[in-house]
Amino acid sequence: MKPLGNNGVNPALKVATGLVLILILAGTLFSVWHGIQKVGFRAQTVEVYYLGSEEELSYPKELPELLESTHVHLFMIPLVYYVLCHLFAQTSLSAFWKISLIALTFTNIAVFLLTPYLIRFVSPVFAMFIPLHYVVFAATAVLLTLFPIREASVQ
Repeated sequence: MKPLGNNGVNPALKVATGLVLILILAGTLFSVWHGIQKVGFRAQTVEVYYLGSEEELSYPKELPELLESTHVHLFMIPLVYYVLCHLFAQTSLSAFWKISLIALTFTNIAVFLLTPYLIRFVSPVFAMFIPLHYVVFAATAVLLTLFPIREASVQ
């Protein structure tokens, strides 16, 4: 990780950055776990969550509910991931890998934000994207966190 300014490595900044990264990773993994508990990890349970089910006595998610969820996620997820990507971009990995992982991260976020609308108003086939999102979301969070921590610890 690049030092702050030209005065060499700042040990306090390294510790603070490492702790923030660990807490962001914990928050992301907790978010994934919460999503799996709430919506499910199979396309069928995701479909029931968004489309409702007479058997489960649940109603379909209406547009105001989808908008409320999107509103919160649209502000917070990109902001948190921008911080992760900013620190990740300072690692010694090649530009190709940095750009690829950052593009995957933000593509995954965009698809996640659109998927509830696709499920509800286009086709239930899009329900398979939610479990895939959980996997990619957790994997990118781990990679975006561990590379900066690893590089900060070897300097």
